[in-house]
Amino acid sequence: MGHQSEDRPRDGDLLTTPLRLEPRGDRTGPLIFKQGAQAPYAIRWYGATSLLGHFRNLVATAIASESVDSRDWMRPLHAEEMLIAVTRAFGVENRGTLLESLGRPLWVDWVADTGDDHDVSRAVGRMLFAEYVCDEAGSDTVLPRGEILLFGGDTAYPVATADEIYRRLIKPWNEVLRGNDEVRARPRILIGIPGNHDWYDGLDGFARLFRRRADAAEHIEALSMEAARERAGSTHDRNVGLVARGLHLDEVGTTLRMIRDAGRAIRAFWRGTKVDRLRRLTLEGYEALQESSYWALPLAPGLDLWGVDRQLGRLDYRQRAYFQARRRTIGEHAGIWFVAPDPAIAFGEEWPFGDRMLRACRLSLERDRVLYQCGDLHHYERRTVQRSLHVIAGGGGAFMHGTRIVPDPKPAAAAYPNATITRRLALQVPLKLMLGRAGYLVHMAAALIASMELGVGWHARQRFVWISVLTSAAIVWMLYVIAGHQRAHPRHVLAVAIPFGAVLGLLPLALSVLLHAAARFLPLLGRDTLVLIVNAFASAFLFGLFLAVCALSGLEMQQPFTVLGHPGYKHFVRMRVSPDGTIDAWVIGKDNPLGDEGPWLIDRFAWNKLGKR
Repeated sequence: MGHQSEDRPRDGDLLTTPLRLEPRGDRTGPLIFKQGAQAPYAIRWYGATSLLGHFRNLVATAIASESVDSRDWMRPLHAEEMLIAVTRAFGVENRGTLLESLGRPLWVDWVADTGDDHDVSRAVGRMLFAEYVCDEAGSDTVLPRGEILLFGGDTAYPVATADEIYRRLIKPWNEVLRGNDEVRARPRILIGIPGNHDWYDGLDGFARLFRRRADAAEHIEALSMEAARERAGSTHDRNVGLVARGLHLDEVGTTLRMIRDAGRAIRAFWRGTKVDRLRRLTLEGYEALQESSYWALPLAPGLDLWGVDRQLGRLDYRQRAYFQARRRTIGEHAGIWFVAPDPAIAFGEEWPFGDRMLRACRLSLERDRVLYQCGDLHHYERRTVQRSLHVIAGGGGAFMHGTRIVPDPKPAAAAYPNATITRRLALQVPLKLMLGRAGYLVHMAAALIASMELGVGWHARQRFVWISVLTSAAIVWMLYVIAGHQRAHPRHVLAVAIPFGAVLGLLPLALSVLLHAAARFLPLLGRDTLVLIVNAFASAFLFGLFLAVCALSGLEMQQPFTVLGHPGYKHFVRMRVSPDGTIDAWVIGKDNPLGDEGPWLIDRFAWNKLGKR
């Protein structure tokens, strides 16, 4: 078992001595997980906060569809320019590639899908910024903190605005880093690619964190604004925070903040001014260097690091030209460390977004030597594809996605959490959704549907039946869209959607008939109110049961775990790039990020630019 971080000496909150890293093995996951108790809390994906995020997504997509593309302002650095910027930041002479310039191995920390619950983010930061010692072949290997911090997308949730990135990522991570001399003892670099939640804000928040600063004055201003915010903020007692979370006061606060922000935006528009925002987001001890959302960096002879951006589902023509030109420069036999916002293989099946990105860059996992690394799915999984490796590591702070439950004809080499833990968690979905753990949007939608059916057809039973049948058909279509959004196994999805949709649509009719027969003494208004309440909670349970069945049968694995909002199984990847192009990686994680046990070594792998492992 890994040592507890609480009993290690530290300055501020950053550990000052290495942690002994031991394999996690086949331990069963804990039954109880600690929840964060300091705002901002984790997003409730069936609540008002999530609704805001989906609305922002629709607006951002609509704007981008009208060819107002945020990438138009970008001037992507050529690979050689990117190398010059990195070597200058490290204070070494440029010798053609980064590893040749350093003359030693390079350490990189990978993290993706960050910035949700404050307390969980802080726990991930403590794990990420620590140094480790690992026993390998009978001798200790030191795993120092990475010189490059590489983000794999979705910097904050539900929308990666500058404010949300600050509240959910920068503030808790800087609480770990601040006040420690080691933070600025050596230069460190921040590089990232955007995910879909970064695009919900049109990359504005993303650019304020990852785009290189114009001058030192801007950096000083960012630090002073952050210090002022911290002085204005307040800490909360853990018990008070848990009560506030349990009462969904965070959703109330979010709704009020939405109204306030909308009012500010309308007032600024009317006056012809702008809404004040953080001009710059700064992570202590790290320097941002990129000028675009995509980039290429020569790591070693015959090895490149590429970061891609696929807004609206595919790479734009500028980006395709950029990477295809780089591919011609380095040759067809070079190895590519390919950093993407979406997987090419998810839950054992091909994923269209990743496949399109590879084809746009003229790459193939089967034909070429590729280390494909991504987040987006909030779990860890490693698969071998010919001479390539496909790695998903999205455990940087957001709620957990389970891994594949049904038997896999080509099993993953490693998965965290495993199928047994995932199955156990999927069974909790119906009850958690009914009790409102994820919010009450499903309950409100079910009550609205029941009220429409009762209002249209109560006095004419035949009309009531027809309205219920039509409602059932609409719900079947909705369930099919939810579970079949990747267009995989359409017949199986339909076979599950039809019975659940029929029951959900006919439930108000059945409840009204039942209550009419059993409670004649109740006035009509009282019966209708009771139908609405019972239908709301029963429908939430049935919808949760539908999601659980989809997960257990392997049809849909993302939506069920949004219900749980599970804080566990967080991880990151510490990687060492050697001058010969070999990449060694240690996956480090904790089952319960706010608990005492861990962190542990989750997985260990290696990849070589020649395809050797």
